[in-house]
Amino acid sequence: MPDIPERTQPGAGRTRQIPGRGRPIFYGWWILAASALTNGLGGSIHWQGFTVFFLPIAHSLGLSHAATALPFALSRAEGGIMGPITGWLIDRFGVRPLMIIGTIIVGVGYIALSRTSTYLAFLLVYLLVISVGASTSFMQATTAALNMWFVRRRGIALAVNSAAFRLGSAGLVPLLSIVILNYGWERASMWIGLLMIAFIAPLALVFRKSPESVGLRPDGDPPAWTRSLDARTTVSSEEEQDWGVREAVRSRAFWVLAAGTVLRMSVHGAIFVHLIAILVWKGEEQQTAANLIGLLALTAVPLILFAGWLSDRTSRQVVLAMMYVSSALSLFLLNLVQGTWPVFGALLLFAGTEAGSALNWALVGDMFGRRRFATIRGLLAPMYNAALLVTPVLTGWVFDRTGSYELVLIVGGALMLGAAAVFLTLKHTPTVSNLRP
Repeated sequence: MPDIPERTQPGAGRTRQIPGRGRPIFYGWWILAASALTNGLGGSIHWQGFTVFFLPIAHSLGLSHAATALPFALSRAEGGIMGPITGWLIDRFGVRPLMIIGTIIVGVGYIALSRTSTYLAFLLVYLLVISVGASTSFMQATTAALNMWFVRRRGIALAVNSAAFRLGSAGLVPLLSIVILNYGWERASMWIGLLMIAFIAPLALVFRKSPESVGLRPDGDPPAWTRSLDARTTVSSEEEQDWGVREAVRSRAFWVLAAGTVLRMSVHGAIFVHLIAILVWKGEEQQTAANLIGLLALTAVPLILFAGWLSDRTSRQVVLAMMYVSSALSLFLLNLVQGTWPVFGALLLFAGTEAGSALNWALVGDMFGRRRFATIRGLLAPMYNAALLVTPVLTGWVFDRTGSYELVLIVGGALMLGAAAVFLTLKHTPTVSNLRP
């Protein structure tokens, strides 16, 4: 790419970072490191750890698969209600205060969960404490922060954040399974709560509201210029445009993103809630199933990073669609294969949905800018969380009635193909100017 000509701006010399040796590390990388640790430890345990708790809780409380999935499904419905509120709060007050409060609430919730002995108590603690705290922590907060600090490198930044989540899952899901099987899910829940309070909550102190709040520009760029999102031209930073919330909701791009996200999340959420149960149905031992999930998360890391890097240089929509086609093939194949390693081979293709998650949220920033990202993303939450209210419970109901996940895998594969097709309808160049209605 040719050199960008310098343009004189009032006060530019006070905040611009001059390329070359001795330039301080861009603070956005510290934001990314804190995000990665938050999601690699706290986020992975909270979101993907539920699948490890699934069977022990069902056996301990004498529950059906549908009843066990209900707390997770209701928490997603709760997240749908709180999503717009949480997004507005993050845009209004910044990530740091909400993450501190949220992770402490999550920690207290897991400690309280360890003391429950009835299904009603379990439901109330999970929904009214843990889910409330999680709504302002982990992925929603960190993606908002990274979208604010990165523009040209948005894809790779969100991919690193997502990869850290999966890398944490690779180690922590098998470890959590060992703890639960040897010490009980109650003690595991207690230890998770202490981890959240003692280690995850303090990481929020690293976050700052925006690069501009500390005299910087996104990506550490000089103040006068930033590359446009298609990586082929340049635009003045003063020409950057951010959508208003009402303007975004009235655009075609918002509703295309909503449709694709709902299709993806409805499958992704249902499969991961039931994944250990699905692998046990395929003939695996529970600990072997947890180990396979950890190995799947580990092998997904390089794919997530590659997809994020590639999406910053090509069409993010095309890369995302390819990932979702891969995920659909995974579910179709999972119905056909038998044996530990053939099953794992089919699961490897499902890593596409892991890679696609980061790109999905990067597209929200591409389309609508930085200033109202959390609010606009929050407005998507009621729609995709409504699907997650239904699909995990419906998946459990299908298994309870048929003793099989075969129909679930077929329908899930079809929905993932639908998600791929929907995202391909977004315009190729993700810039604000050519997406205005």
